Amino acid sequence: MARARFEKYLNAPPATGKEDVEYNQILEDINRRLVGYQGGTDSKRVAEAWRMLYQASEFPMDSGLSETLADRVVSFWQTNRKIQMLLMENERLEDSRSRIEANMRIINNRDRREFIDMTRGVAGKDNPPPPALDYLLEPEQKRLDEAEQKLEENKAYEATSRVNQKLEFQSMIMQFFIQRRFQHTLIANDFYRYMFSAEDNTLEGADSLKGQVFGDLDVKITTSTVDALSKEAMADVGQSIETVNFLLEQGEVHMAAQRLMEAFYLGEYLPSVKTFPLEKKRKILNYIRDLNTLANALEVKNFDRATETLEKITKYAEDFDTGKPDAFIATSKQMSNLAMQRALSAAYEQDRAGIEMAMREAVEFWPTNPEIQKFSEKLLEKTDIQDLASGDFDRLIGQKDFRAIFNDRFRFAAALAMDVGRNKQFLDIMKRMEKIETSMAQAKELARINNKFGAWEVLERVYQQYPDDQELNRMRGDFAVKASRFAAALADAEEALENEDVSKALFAFLEAKRLYPASYFAEEGIVQCTSIILIDSEPVASGDELASNVP
Repeated sequence: MARARFEKYLNAPPATGKEDVEYNQILEDINRRLVGYQGGTDSKRVAEAWRMLYQASEFPMDSGLSETLADRVVSFWQTNRKIQMLLMENERLEDSRSRIEANMRIINNRDRREFIDMTRGVAGKDNPPPPALDYLLEPEQKRLDEAEQKLEENKAYEATSRVNQKLEFQSMIMQFFIQRRFQHTLIANDFYRYMFSAEDNTLEGADSLKGQVFGDLDVKITTSTVDALSKEAMADVGQSIETVNFLLEQGEVHMAAQRLMEAFYLGEYLPSVKTFPLEKKRKILNYIRDLNTLANALEVKNFDRATETLEKITKYAEDFDTGKPDAFIATSKQMSNLAMQRALSAAYEQDRAGIEMAMREAVEFWPTNPEIQKFSEKLLEKTDIQDLASGDFDRLIGQKDFRAIFNDRFRFAAALAMDVGRNKQFLDIMKRMEKIETSMAQAKELARINNKFGAWEVLERVYQQYPDDQELNRMRGDFAVKASRFAAALADAEEALENEDVSKALFAFLEAKRLYPASYFAEEGIVQCTSIILIDSEPVASGDELASNVP
């Protein structure tokens, strides 16, 4: 995705239009205004910069980032205004609490004086003691508790609001920095300093950034750190663009492509990258396309095209190092030619396995090696077709790979027609395969009409004759799953017959016939079982009866 994004950038025209110039100028003006350009109070500079953020957000290339920053500033002001109102309310609550506490002290003092008078004997039968003043303290205490609770709530809101404001603004600064929006990072940092002046500017949640930039060093990441990193990145991008221009003038396209790629990945949204001329980007794009063509040609080992592309690249990219591709091409060609020499030696010794192995190796190293075609033509001229076919036939017979013979039957039929012994074997194999293929075709047709039991039985019958055919075994295994109930019933019947449990076998065959009334196996098993039962139940004849039956 990153490579595709870079190639898209190379095809895009430079951002030098009127809107792009105005947008870049607005961002620059915002930054300059915040750092004190044209003077004025802090509040005035912040207000003017804040208004310009909304102007910048109207441009499509801003992607709404300026508006997000402006809204965050508004949120800060609104929260501050609410905090100011709460502080004023706290002052009123403090005054109210002081009055309540004073009233409570007066009531307590009055109650204490009356108690002292009573203990001195002033109160008597004709002068009873006054009632306690607790009824006056209760509403005052209630009002005091309410005031203190409200004060605590206001203070908690003030503390959490301050913390949340800082965290939200810090997260936005980090977001801009990670997105490589360095101009917005600097602007957000300047706003942050105005809004949270004289406070700790350590950025929370910046541990991953610290590890990437500073490694194991224990460095505190602050807004000033991010500010310095952003300025350094912008300066590095500008220097890289100058380097690209110089390298292109020197004809060093390879290094220019590397430096431009670095500048793009770091400062994609910076003006120096966006305004880079299209004709220079096209030079680098053509180089990258040729480089991709070279890589693809080397991957498929099309060395003719690779050599042609290498020559094309070296004409305009003077700094391109051809050492690795040249070495790879030369080594691959040499290994392929060595393999062809081994194939030639194996041909003299009539070693077919050696020829095949050497040819495979030669093709693997250099598929388009012209020696491969020459060798193949000579081999066909000097090799007797009948001898090759006979050797292949004997080898496949030894492996019992009759299907391979069947698949190549036309070649064997022509080559072995005059070979009496092998031709008889060949015809027997063809008859065998004809039965297998017929059964497989019949099974497919039965399966097409959803007769899975019949399809399996057809395959099972021919399998019992020819269990070595792999294609038959594969199809039989597939249908065995589909006809598992029917096959299980027949298997139970065969097992019962082996155990001489004829009754159980008969019922199993009957179950199989119920599942598939046209079953050959079930019918044959039922006949076999009934014959055994009838023979076992027939009475033994006497000698006279046997004699009378003799004609």
